[in-house]
Amino acid sequence: MEPHCSCHVRAASFLLPKSDVIYLFVSATASLHARLPTIMELAKRFEEARAYASVSVSSLEPPKPYPITTAKRISTKYGLAVLLTLRGTDTGVVQVILPQRYSHVMTDSDLDSINSKALSLNLVYKVICDSSNAYLFAIES
Repeated sequence: MEPHCSCHVRAASFLLPKSDVIYLFVSATASLHARLPTIMELAKRFEEARAYASVSVSSLEPPKPYPITTAKRISTKYGLAVLLTLRGTDTGVVQVILPQRYSHVMTDSDLDSINSKALSLNLVYKVICDSSNAYLFAIES
């Protein structure tokens, strides 16, 4: 079916008035612009994720203090854990997952205080316990 006049256009095998097509186009464009900050934020988070290397706690040097820049609770196959972002390593900034026994003692309030910079703390890797092979850490200000 061909348009009867210049005020209709063919879209997806049916006729629409040009005003409806323009409205659909404007709506789709507005929707994209509304999502644009979200897309840009996601791109920024991807860029940040590449900047941080995830390392094992065993790669930290004892008894060097590592400033904690961020802390967040994450879900792992072993349950909830705390992911710390640390400065002062050879690679610059790294992320470390704390062992469960330390993750359980950190409250959400502690994590919020670290992230809001109300607390300026350092993670210090002390030693490996000879009897249990457990990594021992301390938190210092």
